[in-house]
Amino acid sequence: MNPSTIRILYVICAIAFVAMIARAYMNVKGTDGLVPVVPHSEVADFAKTELDKLQQPSFEGNKELCGIIFETSDAELGVSIPRDGDEASCDISYFDEPGMVPVASFHTHGKHSDRYDGEVPSLIDIESDVATGMDGYVATPGGRLWRIDHAEAVAVQVCGPGCLTQDPAYEPCNGDPVKQRYTIDELQARFSSDLSC
Repeated sequence: MNPSTIRILYVICAIAFVAMIARAYMNVKGTDGLVPVVPHSEVADFAKTELDKLQQPSFEGNKELCGIIFETSDAELGVSIPRDGDEASCDISYFDEPGMVPVASFHTHGKHSDRYDGEVPSLIDIESDVATGMDGYVATPGGRLWRIDHAEAVAVQVCGPGCLTQDPAYEPCNGDPVKQRYTIDELQARFSSDLSC
């Protein structure tokens, strides 16, 4: 190759490199980052649809499934690939994708069990969402959907039994009324009480 051809190739490579760096820079969240704009009601509807898809696999595998709901820079919602947990827990990995901002965690509570109070969010559920500064959505074996409001540190029932796919083994407990809203203290009191069906 002659020297002018080599120079042209170097210039083309330099332009391509600068374009890649500029594109990556524009997609990376800075300290001010992306700000979610999708209303809570739309996030709740999206969470309901996504969690309903996970209910049956969660029952069949007797495990929690969890992930992150995110919003893109185009104000569209998406979900991370759900992660497998075990019977009573699920570790949501850190989420940091360029051009996307996490808006909520989500997880199922697996199949119905007499060993767990699976119809309400656990203390760990609410405390972890408060600690991460992100709302959370929880699906129960009875088909309830809960929203954990991290700012208020409360769990609010979005919809009641059967609004999501319900575990065929689920049996409602008449001696265990489920309220529409719980604070951390109220959940603590619920888990400390001795309710019987």
